[in-house]
Amino acid sequence: MVEEIATVVSVDSGGVWLSTTPVASCNACNVSDDCGTGIVAKTMTPRQQRFFVATSLALLPGEQVKIGMQEHNLIMAAVMVYLLPLLLLLAGAVLAGLAGLAEGWVILAAVAGVSAGFLLARRYGRLQQSTEHISILEVLPQLGLQRLI
Repeated sequence: MVEEIATVVSVDSGGVWLSTTPVASCNACNVSDDCGTGIVAKTMTPRQQRFFVATSLALLPGEQVKIGMQEHNLIMAAVMVYLLPLLLLLAGAVLAGLAGLAEGWVILAAVAGVSAGFLLARRYGRLQQSTEHISILEVLPQLGLQRLI
């Protein structure tokens, strides 16, 4: 299970709106100031992800929760976004090349293949957009100052 810490943004009937901020791993490296990847990671400001999770828990805005999703959902999303367009790009180029078409048509078939791959990935993403595969694992304790009497 892949886990992440999320903050409750608001409470609606039947669930809560959660917000997470992705953290780039390049910021933790000692040489990130000299590394090209680290410089690019610092210039890209992490944007917050906001989504709705159905729950019967009584949560308040500002509370932090640990959420999780199964690995196969994450792997399937990665396959659809990265591997499917690449495979369709190669299939389009190979089929056009085997058909004996000119180089321009082979490039056009490759572009059509990668475009079809991205469209299929987008359609899959819309079908999977429901957050039923995300579950709240635990409510994290609030850290606050306690007064000793």
